[in-house]
Amino acid sequence: MKKKYFIIGLIILIIICVVILLTRNEKLDFESVEVKELYSYLGEVDLYHCGGLTVYSGNTVTIDSISDSNKLCMAFYNLNSEDLTKETTPSTGKNDNDIKICKIGENVTFTTSEDDEKNCTYNIISKKKLNAAYKDIYGTDISKDNTSSFNISSTNTCYLEGEEYYCGNAETFSVAITPETNVYRLKFKAIKDHKGNIIISDYYLRIANNKCYLTNNSEEESSECTKALSNLKGSFEQESESAKADFVKKYGRLYRHTFQNKDNDYYWVRTEAY
Repeated sequence: MKKKYFIIGLIILIIICVVILLTRNEKLDFESVEVKELYSYLGEVDLYHCGGLTVYSGNTVTIDSISDSNKLCMAFYNLNSEDLTKETTPSTGKNDNDIKICKIGENVTFTTSEDDEKNCTYNIISKKKLNAAYKDIYGTDISKDNTSSFNISSTNTCYLEGEEYYCGNAETFSVAITPETNVYRLKFKAIKDHKGNIIISDYYLRIANNKCYLTNNSEEESSECTKALSNLKGSFEQESESAKADFVKKYGRLYRHTFQNKDNDYYWVRTEAY
């Protein structure tokens, strides 16, 4: 009888050990090349850099939640410098707004810059290379729809002609007047789970006009955070780095970014808010 209970207990112990091994998460270093690269896939603070940090929306965001233009923009910034061919062309005239322009091909027109009013400088990227950079981030090929043009800054646009994209100073550009804004992201945890996914978690907080916001795009204020902000002796910027980190962790929103493995390469699949 004792032997029977011993065998049952041993089996249970083995099962527990197997479950622990299968569900164990591997902690990753934030400073590793892999984690840094994956974190860059989330975007930049700059509103004109591919729409800013669009994944921090307060909801679950997937590839279908992001505009084609912003995804193509992210792919552009994921290119290597050797993927870009830089060209310079003399101005061919002026447009209706008396701005010097350069006709590039049949359907592409760029303007000169303040630094060089006689020439247009632009980059050429093959559609194939942009697609490869896109696939690195999103794990799929570029959609055939809505890919004829996309912005890469407030003044620069890329246009598709044939099998190549031409990127330069656009004739029209966007200007937005926004209050002084500071965005804080506090990295919290990076792991590789038992399924092989890499999950990066961080806290997000946006402060504008001494008010707190927990998303990139919503103007819904976090009143609790704003109240805590007003109770500080000085401005938030005057706080120590450790005090800022504690504040962001307490009042910011936690986001979890999931990256899946495909052919030994990781790509972003979703961001969830908590």
